[in-house]
Parts: sequence; C-alpha cells; structure tokens
Amino acid sequence: MMEQMLSALQGKAREALRWSERYTKTDMVYLAGNGFWLAVGQIVIGLTALGLSSAFAHFVPKDVYGNYRFLLSIFWILTAFSLTGVSVALTRAVARGDRGAYGAALRLSLVWGIPMLLIGLGTSGYYFVNANAMLGWGCLVIALIGPLMQSAYLYGSFLEGKRAFRENAVAGIALNLIPALGIFACMFIIQDPVIFLLLFLGLSVLTGTVISFIVWRWFNTEAKLESTGLASLSGHFSAMNVLNTISQQVDRVLVFHYLGAVDLAIYAFATAIPDQIKGLMNNVATLALPNFMKRTFSKAYATLLYRVLGFMALSGLMVVAYILIIPHVFGLLFPTYLEAVPYSMIYALSLVFVAAIVPVALLEAHAAKRELYIYNTAGPVFQILILFVLVSGYGLLGAVLARIAGRFFYLLLSIILTATYGKRVTVSPQ
Repeated sequence: MMEQMLSALQGKAREALRWSERYTKTDMVYLAGNGFWLAVGQIVIGLTALGLSSAFAHFVPKDVYGNYRFLLSIFWILTAFSLTGVSVALTRAVARGDRGAYGAALRLSLVWGIPMLLIGLGTSGYYFVNANAMLGWGCLVIALIGPLMQSAYLYGSFLEGKRAFRENAVAGIALNLIPALGIFACMFIIQDPVIFLLLFLGLSVLTGTVISFIVWRWFNTEAKLESTGLASLSGHFSAMNVLNTISQQVDRVLVFHYLGAVDLAIYAFATAIPDQIKGLMNNVATLALPNFMKRTFSKAYATLLYRVLGFMALSGLMVVAYILIIPHVFGLLFPTYLEAVPYSMIYALSLVFVAAIVPVALLEAHAAKRELYIYNTAGPVFQILILFVLVSGYGLLGAVLARIAGRFFYLLLSIILTATYGKRVTVSPQ
C-alpha cells in the first residue's frame, strides 16, 4: 500500500514538473532529479565552510587569518599558469563517450603543473630574499603541492560528463570535509598561516587522489594517454582562463596590499557566504553543460532568455532573504567580524548577475572558441581595471562595488556574445 502511494506521488510530481516546463523552457524532471544531489552536495560543503569560518572567527586572530587568505589567493593565481581548461575539456569528452579521456587528462594536468612549480619556487625565493619568511615558506608549500591539486580534482569533471551527480556530490563532501577537520584540529595546537595552507593543500591532494583511484576502478576507465582533441581543447580553455583566474583573486591581493591582513580578513568574511551561494548556483551550469551538448545550438538558444530571466528572478529573491537574515547570522557565528555585515549585504547584490553562467555554459557546450576568448579576456580585464581604481580609492567598499560591476559586465557580455555566435553558426546540427 505504501509503495503504491509513493509511486502515485512520484507520478503526480513528475506530471507537475512536466507541466511547469511550458513556462520554464527547461527539462524540470532532469533538473529536479540530478539537481537534488548537486544541491545536497553544495549545501553540505557550504555548511562545512561556514563551520570552519566560524571556528576561524572564534579561535584565530584576524591577522593570522588574513595572511592565510592571502596565501590562498597566491595559490589560486598561480593555478592560472597550469592547464586549467582540461576540466571542461574532460567533461565534454566523457559526455561524448571518450572512455580514454580521463587518463589523458591526468597526464596533461601533471605535465602542465611544471610551470606552476617553477613560478611558485621563484615567488618563494623572492619573498625569502626580501626577508619575508612567512610568505616565502607559504609559496614553497604552494610550489611543491599546488601543481598536484588539479589532477586530484579531475574526478569531478569525469563524473559530470558521466552525469554521475550523486557520486560526485558524495565525493565532493569528503574532499571538503577532511581538510576542514584537519585545519580545525590544528587551531588548538598551532595558529600559523603556513601550517593552515599546508593542511589545506596536502589533505585536499591526498583525499582527491584516493577518490580518483576509486572512481577510476569503479567506472573501469581506460588508461590511454591520448584522447582525440582533448589536448587542443584543453589548451584553448586554459588560455581563456588565465586572466579570469587572476581576476577572481586580485581583489584580495589589492586589499592585502593597500589595507593589510586584518582588512583582508574582514573582506573574506564579507564575501564568504555570498560566494558559497554562488557555488550553489553554479550547479545550474554543471547540469546544463551535458544537456546543451546533446542539443543543437539553435534549439538551446531559443529558450536562453527564459532561463536567464528566471535565474535572475530567483537570485533576486535569495538576495532579499539574505539581506534580512545575515545580521543575525553574523551575530551568532562571526561575532568578532560584525563590521563585515554592511559590506556583505551590498556584495550579495552581485548574485543577481551570476546568471551569466547559463549563456556561458551554452557557449562552452558548443566550443564557441572565438566568443569564449572574448568573454574570458574582456571580462577579466574590465574586472581587474575597476578593482585597481575602486580599491585604491575607496578601500573595502570599492572592492565590493567593483565585484558587483564586474559581474554585471560579465552578464551583459555573455548575452551579447551568445547572440553573436548564434548569427554565425550554420543551421546544421552542432
């Protein structure tokens, strides 16, 4: 009897989702089923990050946390000089049925970690020569462990291409939870930004490597070292990502340079929760990419406006809710960072413009290289320039306003470029 009731409820839910598709122009059954696991994973990961941030706020001095965040920014900037585009290329290749793509992607990622190693060693030497031992040791850790991070994370791109969203969610939780627990335990023994960085990178690589081995065996992937078109497409996507990766971290570098470690800690807390919400929103692109690849560009483009406007409307509601509750959240979890609340409320407005991920996912799915090059060049250049101007002139408020302006520019640019690509593609199936 109970099974019949559940089956009936599932049928009604499916009918309701199919009915809603006439308005959303989206496969709602696919979105609800797979989106559930992505949402669960992102929520648990977000709660893990929230808990760790709360621990930093309660147990670690602001200057120590600020220096740790600066070292993390250096790490992410240096990743721009590795083959960052291999993850998107791997997802595309797996979605198209290339069983040997995983092995080829691992080899490419390891080889292209060498530039990051050399630049990291050079940066470490620079800081040691200038008598800054903390940053010197930090950059040495980045140089030795950092190049392995991408290889350890590639399992996620493989699972996305396989549409194995449940497995990816579970693996992602482990990948975030284990380093967080290690850092939390360390807080009560030694409070050093370099040690925090060592634990984050080291435990992330170790956990990711174990997960990758399990995924490799579970899905019985082939250990081929070459995959048709993977290296070329990875190179294209990586070249596009260089400026974009730098632009995502330059605000923290500028805040550290102009205002110092304490203000960087305040800025990090102001942006932390909205950025976690943005990560949850990015699941839309994760879901959309394999689906976009299976449809012609013209069919996908026909419903693009509905998707973007719907995404923006939902984001707007989330922003209103965030502004109403965030003062209470900070008072409970981050009582030593209450000065970050006004900045966080303003920064949350940028979430409305995260809708750019939808047209960009469509461009990536159809390998619109020219438009993607423009997007990943013009967008970051605008973001970096406006950050320089506003941070130097207006401090933390300038950094927040520059981020909002940058995301608005990205959204506008993505819409224009998608329309441009639509005009020049042929009517034949993509």
